Amino acid sequence: MTLVRDQAGTASPALSRQASPQPPRHVLFLLLEVVSLAVVLGMATLFKTRPGPLSGDAGIETAIQEAILPHPPVANAMEAVSTGAWPVPSAITLGVVIVLFLILRRWLDALVVLGCALIADETTYFLSQYVRRPRPSGHDIRILSVIKGTYSFPSGHVVHGAAVFGLLLFLSWQIRRPLPSILVWLVRVVLIVFIVAMGPSRILEGEHWPSDVLGGLIWGLFWLAISSHVYMWVRHRFPKMLAVDER
Repeated sequence: MTLVRDQAGTASPALSRQASPQPPRHVLFLLLEVVSLAVVLGMATLFKTRPGPLSGDAGIETAIQEAILPHPPVANAMEAVSTGAWPVPSAITLGVVIVLFLILRRWLDALVVLGCALIADETTYFLSQYVRRPRPSGHDIRILSVIKGTYSFPSGHVVHGAAVFGLLLFLSWQIRRPLPSILVWLVRVVLIVFIVAMGPSRILEGEHWPSDVLGGLIWGLFWLAISSHVYMWVRHRFPKMLAVDER
């Protein structure tokens, strides 16, 4: 243990950078996990028996389209956000992130991010296949692209954004390695923009009802809470999985 001496010459342990990771707050994590899971299962049950749009779904959808589609620069930017969460671009992004974590020897970060992405995306697919809610149609909604083979609830793009991008945002506050603050904040801003804009982008393209986006956000938060909970528990229980300068 590194020792430092105070003005009186007494040796004391240097705790600032060598302190053990703090234990996770299990109650808060469990509360978020239980509530979000219950809400999503309730929505899934509702849409399984009543697959049509909720009151207000169509109005919100058309209002967003009418406000944004007449402005091509904004619409194109929103479409770019949505494109970033399709399988191929998201797989490339995930691969780059995993490689970067491995280069930095952040073993736990790489493992948790990979697990979160795989489990969140796969469970979303099976949940969608179970509910089988049809994608939006009618109600003067403009369908920019027709998607076949998958269903509307929950929005997989929003789940991926909230779970994976949200987890990366969470991990950005766990870094103790000295990095330029402007670089860290630039990454955080980009992640926040993607998370916030993902839902409206799916509504804008006419591929999901607003209630699908809400369900996707809550389902993504569920997996974000699970992944963050696991990360904090393992970090506290097995600190050797952290990079050398993180212990």
